[in-house]
Amino acid sequence: MLRHVIAPTRDFTQISNDHIWNDDLSDTAFRLLVRALALSPAKARATTVTELAAGLSGGRITADRARKQLARAGLLNSTRWRCRGGQVRTESMISNVPVDDGDAERMFAAHFDREDTRREDDRRDGERREEGRRDDDRRGGPGAGGRGGGPPAASSDGTALPSGVTLTEENTSPLPVPAIEAEAERVLLSLRQSDPRLVLGGREVRRLLPLAVEWLLRGVSSASLRHGISDGLPQELKSPYAVLRYRLIEKMPEQPTVLELVGCSGCERVFRPVSGEERCGACRSEVAAERPGGRGVGQVGWRERLAMLNAATEGG
Repeated sequence: MLRHVIAPTRDFTQISNDHIWNDDLSDTAFRLLVRALALSPAKARATTVTELAAGLSGGRITADRARKQLARAGLLNSTRWRCRGGQVRTESMISNVPVDDGDAERMFAAHFDREDTRREDDRRDGERREEGRRDDDRRGGPGAGGRGGGPPAASSDGTALPSGVTLTEENTSPLPVPAIEAEAERVLLSLRQSDPRLVLGGREVRRLLPLAVEWLLRGVSSASLRHGISDGLPQELKSPYAVLRYRLIEKMPEQPTVLELVGCSGCERVFRPVSGEERCGACRSEVAAERPGGRGVGQVGWRERLAMLNAATEGG
């Protein structure tokens, strides 16, 4: 077989050879992946996967099968997210590399946090502009005195980052996140997988995070935390955040009991008793070794025990 290849200079899409030779992807799934990757970021935000699949041949069943194949390969991830206004949105993410569920949840959370922040900044800018116009009207026109709205005279110094640290989509905090907080966040974000109604926004997750961390600090496993706050929910669920917050507070496990240290009555070594012992483990082992036969009680055979019992009976 001969090859005649001319590299394109524009309007081309890069795709991994692993996807080209992946027999688990049908022709429809591969075409759907290529078309999605060929979109610009702005056009991709305005296009849904359903609209993109509508242009493929084979009908709806073939398109649904292609979407499932991409999802199994980790190239297509979907999530449901509750906006600040209370509406539940469905968002999809196409990727040219496999992305597992945990990484996808973090990417979705970072994206929706940026969306909420952008909308909040736009709202505040609009309020400042409106307030500036009202001030101008009261003063008799723009520039009648005082500085109006607009950007500040001097730029802010921003946040001082630790040496060698840069902010990315995955790392949105200038400080390292403790492992236990990351584990608690993963549990809260994964609740929607056990119950589709438990869709939390980024700000809601941050508010519930201290309570979830407290559960883990008290010795509860991640699976027990997930089961404890999501099992047996009511049929009607108006506010997932309120229900989860109530459960995190009311079902908070007790603090683990910490036994006090005591001094050994034999060697005066400090140890932590389990059931009221007065001697440490080393002293108790020495006492057990000094018993008949040089072995502890748990090591005496049944014949020796029977002989000891007969001797005690005859002596009595």
